[in-house]
Amino acid sequence: MNKCGFSLKSALEVSKQVHFETPDKPDTVLAVFKNYGFSKSHILNLVTRRPTVLLSKPNTTLLPKLEFFQSKGFSSPDHVKIISSYPRILTCSLENQLVPAFDFLENLLQSDASVIKAIKRYPGILYINVENMARVVDVLRDNGVPKKNIALLIRSKPSIMISNLENFKKLIQKVALMGLRPSKSQFVCAIMVLMSLSRSTWEKKFAVYRRWGLSEEEILTAFVKFPMFMRISAEKICGSMDLFVNKLGWESSYIAKNPTFSSYSLEQRLIPRALVLQFLVSKGLVEKSFRSLAFFNTPEDKFRQMFIDHHAESTQILRFYEEKLNLSSVVNSSTF
Repeated sequence: MNKCGFSLKSALEVSKQVHFETPDKPDTVLAVFKNYGFSKSHILNLVTRRPTVLLSKPNTTLLPKLEFFQSKGFSSPDHVKIISSYPRILTCSLENQLVPAFDFLENLLQSDASVIKAIKRYPGILYINVENMARVVDVLRDNGVPKKNIALLIRSKPSIMISNLENFKKLIQKVALMGLRPSKSQFVCAIMVLMSLSRSTWEKKFAVYRRWGLSEEEILTAFVKFPMFMRISAEKICGSMDLFVNKLGWESSYIAKNPTFSSYSLEQRLIPRALVLQFLVSKGLVEKSFRSLAFFNTPEDKFRQMFIDHHAESTQILRFYEEKLNLSSVVNSSTF
């Protein structure tokens, strides 16, 4: 056990679950892990969580699984992290579980690279029964979600595959009743958001938006347009609303009609550009009543072309803007 770096207490705990007549077998198992890039800390974590792995037959049950990960394109750091964190994978049958699960996902996601990304997000997907995964996919397909959006959902939230089918069906119905169309990508984005938020958290976000003057209808309409509108933290909601409503004097209803505003970083995007807008207004170059989604969502190079370069004072404005960007790591809405 010293070879694993076990403390005496940990070694005693492991020894209660596995027994050896000689150290030869566990030593061989440990050697296999070391050869495949597992550090002492990885092995310690793996054996602590799944002591019976020390009983593995290196050549017939352990090596083929490690070789399988390599053959599919997993980097050494990736497969080490996945297996040490989810050692149950090593107890799964290669032929009856791991290969069929990977093949199912590959058929769905269309590339090994996409499958690897999904597995890295949720390694537990490898020990979900293929028939159960197929049922989840069938529910989505039967409700009109196209294959490309099903793939988007699985890539982004692979843990969806462990969903209780009845609850999952109810969630899909709920999203549909909100007015989202299954053929659109927002539909699966809404599923992801609703699955990640508890009812109490959803209601708290609602309460925050209401405090900024939005009605229930406006909040739900914003969610339908841009589901991530309800994933933003309460702090970010208040920071964004304070910036637009209190500092710039925009109506909160305008933000609700253009909810993608809320997806941008306050420090890196919203605050520097808001300062430029105030600067333009102060110089009389832009009307105070100016409202524009493009001012905040346009990519950097086009933003400069559209809102800075054509002004006679463009050099002064650009210098001002770049100064604010350089200060963005420490600036906040109190700058106003």
